[in-house]
Amino acid sequence: MVLQIIKSILNYQYGDKIGDKILEDYKEKIKVEISKKTNRIRRIYIEDKLFGTIEPTTGFIILSYFGGLIVKKYLQYPKYRVVISEEAASFVEKGKSVFCKFVIDIDQNILPNDVVLVVDKNDNLIATGVALLSAKEIKEFKRGVAVKIKDARAFY
Repeated sequence: MVLQIIKSILNYQYGDKIGDKILEDYKEKIKVEISKKTNRIRRIYIEDKLFGTIEPTTGFIILSYFGGLIVKKYLQYPKYRVVISEEAASFVEKGKSVFCKFVIDIDQNILPNDVVLVVDKNDNLIATGVALLSAKEIKEFKRGVAVKIKDARAFY
């Protein structure tokens, strides 16, 4: 039942039956931490590494860097990706936010509060985060935070 919920969340959050694919490939390796107080899913582990945590207000899975690597394998470029410039990459991989002026390319369908993959121009994962603006706004604005980083390469 718990795995079915995780699969449904991933399918809704990323489309393309991502949840089905991940469960098919990692079914025996998934562990779930459930809150003793609320009886809700808190954290999801794959191969004893944190895949992601459930955001209680939205119900979305906030991906760890490891979770981002897994999801990225199943998503075709440019889905849920924010491509940043090389000059910003060194800051972002240490957990700093992505500013609009450093975004080179972006998936046109990104909306505020979407969990996104922050990549360099060669599609190497730098971090995972939450978009604060829509793709259209991020492209138009030259200042302000575009993505709040949740987990980055330096922490992994």
